[in-house]
Amino acid sequence: MADYVTLSNLRTLVRQRADMEGSQFVTDEEIRQYCNLGYAELYDMLVTNATSEDYFLNSSTVSLVSGTQLYSLPSDFYKLRGVDLNSGSDTFPLKRYNFPQRNVGSRYAVPYRFRYHLQGDKLRLTPKPSTNDSLTLWYIPSPKKMLEKTPTAITRGSTTMWTVGNPHSFVVGDLITGIDFLATDYNVDQEITAIGAATVTTDLDSSGLADPTVYGSIESRFNFYSGWDSFVILSAAGNCIIKEEGDPAPIFAMKEQQRNRILSVSDNRDLGEPATVTDVSVYYTDSGNFSWYQ
Repeated sequence: MADYVTLSNLRTLVRQRADMEGSQFVTDEEIRQYCNLGYAELYDMLVTNATSEDYFLNSSTVSLVSGTQLYSLPSDFYKLRGVDLNSGSDTFPLKRYNFPQRNVGSRYAVPYRFRYHLQGDKLRLTPKPSTNDSLTLWYIPSPKKMLEKTPTAITRGSTTMWTVGNPHSFVVGDLITGIDFLATDYNVDQEITAIGAATVTTDLDSSGLADPTVYGSIESRFNFYSGWDSFVILSAAGNCIIKEEGDPAPIFAMKEQQRNRILSVSDNRDLGEPATVTDVSVYYTDSGNFSWYQ
């Protein structure tokens, strides 16, 4: 089960772990950056662990255009897990091709013959599609960052728009929490549903709330599974100690223990045995003949 942790929570715990509770030698902004570094390391560790569950898996549908081979990847794309071709009521998992194979099978624009290749910020499909089918891209999004902003105005309604200044780096789907508002009804968890150059809009229905007279801050809220927050805290605390020219070795040793624990748990969350699935389907060979594959 996931635990909800705010940036303020993490800062407090980092200062405690680094024994810097009464010191501002390391600033709050630096701790935020250190937490982001720790989270990015944790994210890559989970994403690249071959046996780990797909904690962050997302999908996007791309409409094909007849004769077009290049298609844009999602704006938050990080790593690709797989591509499916949707043709009528059928779905075909596509295989990846290497660049020297770019023209193999180019004569046969049928579902079984399609292959894909990442090309910069695009996905290339070969052969050229001749129908307006669609692709489902299964991908890992870029890791989110822990952010905070001080609002200067609030627009109340069935949703709530916060004026936070430009730039702000929040994106749709981010989870945020109000911190230290005089009107405590604003100190709740919210999801960002729209963004502007200097504003973010959340799903908080504030139509019946009072206007706050003291603005605190809005900051990121993260969902951490057991042990994830400890890894980020230890990573950030170690960097705090390095800045103070102390010895981070004991903290980093605990961080490595936590790394091993997280990987062990992530490998074994689902204790069921995966089924062996054999898919026997017809496809065209490079010579143009029908064959079977599995």
